[in-house]
Amino acid sequence: MAGRAPNGLGTIIKRKDGRYQAAVHVLTADGSTKRKYVYGKTWDEANDKRVEMLENNRKGTPSISSGMKLGDYLDHWLTDIVKAERGPSTYSGYEIVVRRYIKKHLGTKRLNSLTTSHMRTFIRELRKEKTVLGKSLSDRYVQNIFETLRSALTYAIQEDLIGRNVAKMVQAPSRGEFEVEPLDEDGARRFTSHVLNHWLRAYWLILIMAGLRKGEALGLAWSDVNLATGAVTIRRTVQRVRGQLVFGPPKTPRSRRKLYVGRVIIAALLVHRTETADRLVAPPLNLAPGQPEDLIFITKTGRVVEPRNINTMLARLLKRARIPLTRVHDLRHTCATLLLMDGATLQEVMELLGHSTIGVTSNVYGHVLDATKKRIAHQMDQIIAPTDVGQ
Repeated sequence: MAGRAPNGLGTIIKRKDGRYQAAVHVLTADGSTKRKYVYGKTWDEANDKRVEMLENNRKGTPSISSGMKLGDYLDHWLTDIVKAERGPSTYSGYEIVVRRYIKKHLGTKRLNSLTTSHMRTFIRELRKEKTVLGKSLSDRYVQNIFETLRSALTYAIQEDLIGRNVAKMVQAPSRGEFEVEPLDEDGARRFTSHVLNHWLRAYWLILIMAGLRKGEALGLAWSDVNLATGAVTIRRTVQRVRGQLVFGPPKTPRSRRKLYVGRVIIAALLVHRTETADRLVAPPLNLAPGQPEDLIFITKTGRVVEPRNINTMLARLLKRARIPLTRVHDLRHTCATLLLMDGATLQEVMELLGHSTIGVTSNVYGHVLDATKKRIAHQMDQIIAPTDVGQ
């Protein structure tokens, strides 16, 4: 049955190797047309593929036609999608993952020939990888690498380059248990009392009492804060990315949020504003690129406080206060943990912290919820349990 179909419907021929080859001019992702070849062991198999391509043409849908290497596609994804839609720190993190791990193991594979077997082998190889310090990759980082690949392949589907995401067809690597090490209530009180003598008292109080991320708090400007109502709008973050200080949008759309702070933080901000004016050197100010002129937390030269110095300052504060060493980000965890233990809902904490989904909040603070559930069960025993139970 080999032969030529009517004009516009493509052709089917039998090759010397015994397979059948169908050829059709198809639409591509950029709107142009391209001659595409598909193959089958039988005439009917090749014809089915020919008919499918013609049906795609009829619907105006580009046919799957990408034979580019995964590494080349990832370069496009990073530059044209991630860099355009996400913040600088997110782009930098993805770029490192792609360069060090995904390209190393899968970069030469054709985008449209990836299989579930490739995915399973990739996960196994990641578990053998080492960091630049020679340590094994954590379960959490292995999953982050795999999720980066899965996200990139999802975009490839949207661009009509592949028909399925094989990374979604295998069991994703386990993330492992997320460890949160917040201060307890006594430690939090000692911390807030001790930082009152520090020149960045308002900054530390914002971290532990409002749950902001380090870069979000450093990126606050006076125009973001209403000292009369306590309203605070999170519009930007500042981070050091590859040696450069970068002001950019918050981590996710939900991170761009409005929250309220109480009288303790407001009072600290008022004192900070007065002290900053007294400490500030006369112009010209040493502003970082993209830095708002009314930034709150600045050095005496007017430059944003160095994010890396925050870690050192916190370590010194904790040592002087005789509080166990904790990370800057754990002050945020302390805020969320204490609120949940005091009866705040997951939804309320999610909105305060700016998490992308309530699932993120639940995963991070599940241990707190378990403790809360036990407390509720004990409360019910006290409220309505029959008096003779347990006698």
